[in-house]
Parts: sequence; structure tokens; C-alpha cells
Amino acid sequence: MKPLISIIVPVYKVEEYLDKCIESLVNQTYTNIEIILINDGSPDNCPHICEKWKKIDDRIVVLNKNNGGLSDARNAGMKIAKGEYFIFVDSDDYVSKDYVEYLYKVLESTNADIAVGKMQSFLEGTSPKNTKIDNDYVLTFSAIDAIRDFLYEKHFATSIQSKIYKKELFNDVEFPVGKRYEDLYTLYRLVSKCNTVSYGNKSIYYYLVRKDGIIGTLDPLKNKDFLLAAKEVHMYVVNHFCTIRKSADFKLFQAAIEMFVRLPNKTNNHEQECYKEELWRYVKKYRLQIVTDNNCKLKYRILAGVSFFGQNLLKCFFQIVSRRK
Repeated sequence: MKPLISIIVPVYKVEEYLDKCIESLVNQTYTNIEIILINDGSPDNCPHICEKWKKIDDRIVVLNKNNGGLSDARNAGMKIAKGEYFIFVDSDDYVSKDYVEYLYKVLESTNADIAVGKMQSFLEGTSPKNTKIDNDYVLTFSAIDAIRDFLYEKHFATSIQSKIYKKELFNDVEFPVGKRYEDLYTLYRLVSKCNTVSYGNKSIYYYLVRKDGIIGTLDPLKNKDFLLAAKEVHMYVVNHFCTIRKSADFKLFQAAIEMFVRLPNKTNNHEQECYKEELWRYVKKYRLQIVTDNNCKLKYRILAGVSFFGQNLLKCFFQIVSRRK
């Protein structure tokens, strides 16, 4: 018999999207699953939707708790999960019918500790692009190569979704409660424990970019955790995997410049001005290296080059590039 796989789904204020998410999970071709819906104190109709689906499919477990945030909900789900493997799905996203089956097949066929599938993002109000042109192949990585890959964002996204994990990887790892960018804080710790990480080049996870989400409203003053997480990862890589330090340098540069270009030119707040100066120091420290590193995304190599011409031009250029997306 195939092993039980736990799908952990935090739920909070997603009543508009939740049915589609759950429907995509109950219709999986891999059937030996438990679907854990963690109602994180959602004030809308989500609790009713969760209970409705629980009555429809007995593989669904509903856990109701007080609001504690995404990390706290995931941790609560893991504590009651019975599966040998964990999969995480955000409740405003949805997945392909063979999502679980494909991830498990990649994991099993390569004897991996983590298997990764291709994630496709789409803007709210639109649909994912046609994925029939995917050239399905599988790559395998050692822990150090996998960390390098996801820091450069080549095959691996730094998100926790679109992946399957052996349960034991989480024996001493939890998501950081009260922090944003919890995936970046967590993923490097999981990957560092692996012998093998495998990637399958098939679109199986559809990530909704909401207008009110963290990506759509990237306030640098509310998202300092991006820089803090990047600094933590950088320190870990320098201490344990120094041969891939450039990839950690890139992640730190990426966090700094993404935050810097969104800050106002002048503020009357001393704390904000100090934060702005810290971000600019990181931009200046790594920009020459980023320009010449072919592994870095072209967007950031260009931004690094433009930064040599001053802060104002950098921000203007960033606004132009952002409007053209």
C-alpha cells in the first residue's frame, strides 16, 4: 500500500478561493492522503466551508484554533499529521490533479528527501498560462547544490509549497511564529538536512498573486523580515557552505534592493532613515559582484548596474520596470 501523505492547508480569510483549493485536493489521483484544514480563527465563512467539505470527504480533518498567523497554523497542522510525508498548500491556491502523485513519484524514483515541482504564479483576475509545453524532466541535487539553486531561484522557489518532504526533516524544525518570509527562514534548514533533493519540471502548483497579498503590497517597513531572513541564511551559508557564498550574497542583495527601492526618498523618522542606510550599504557592498555574476537573475544584474548612477535613478528605473510587468 502506498504511504499516507499529509496535506497541510492553513485557512484564513480566503472564502472566495477556498472551495477551488479544496476541490483540487480531494480530486487527487493519489488517494491515500489526509487533508488537514487549519482554521486559523478566520472571521469570514471559511469555517463553514471547511466543515462542509469534511462532511463530503472523510479524508479531511478540520482543526479550529485562535488566530496565530501562517507559521503557527502550519505548526499546528504538523502536530496532528499522521502521514509519512508532508505537503503544504496555501488556501488561496490550487493544484493539478496529479500534484501529489507526481511529487511522490519524483521523490521515490530518485530516493530523495525533498521533491520539488514547478510552480506557476498568476495575477488575481487572470488564469495560469497553458502548460502543455512543459518539457518534463527530473534533476537531482545534493544539499549544497540545492541551497545554491534556490538562493539563485533557478529551479527551486524559496516558497515551502510545490514540494513534498519526508516527515522526519521537521523533527527539530518549526516555522517561525510572528515572522513574515517564514519560508525563507525555514527552507534552508530543511534542505541542509537532505542527502538528495529532486526537481521535476512540470507545472503542478498554481500560485495566486492577490492584490491584497504580501507580494502585491510589499511595504518595506512592514516586511523587514525579508532582510532579516536573508541575513540569517547568509550567515549559515558562510559558516557551513562557504563555497556557495555568492548565492547567499545574491539573496542578501535581492532583499536589500527590493526593500530600498520602495522606501520614500526622505522621511522624518530616524529609525526609517537608519534602515534605509543599512539597505543601501548592502546594495553598494554587493552590486559589482551581482553585475558580473551570470547566475543572478537579469533583473537584479541590471538594477545593480543602475545603482552606480545614484539612488534616484535606481528608483525611477525600478518604477518603470515594475509598470511594464
